[in-house]
Amino acid sequence: AVSQKAKKITLSVKNERDLARDLFKGDDSMVTIPEIDLTLEPGSLGGIYTTVEGLITKIHDKLEEVNPFAAGDSSMDEKFRKFLKNLENLNSGDVEFTLILDDPMANCYIYSPLSPEADPRI
Repeated sequence: AVSQKAKKITLSVKNERDLARDLFKGDDSMVTIPEIDLTLEPGSLGGIYTTVEGLITKIHDKLEEVNPFAAGDSSMDEKFRKFLKNLENLNSGDVEFTLILDDPMANCYIYSPLSPEADPRI
């Protein structure tokens, strides 16, 4: 059964505290980071409970592991290595970015330290 209310969470990541927020990405969640043109389709990585930083690391490691463009010297290889470096740089805490979890089953969550009050970052 499909949830009557899909869930879309948008987090503005501005510092290391935001990188340390717990999150849950369900199996059907789409992950988007528009600043680096990253979109992971539903089913990518499966369900995962981690932090924002942990999710970025997992995405980076998986892309590096399964992609043949991670090694070599063609222009495509260089573009892919630059993309991986941009992804890696997000975990520095010095780069502001937007993390979007979009799940048709409403099976995603990002921790708010201000709960139950409104969180200006979410």
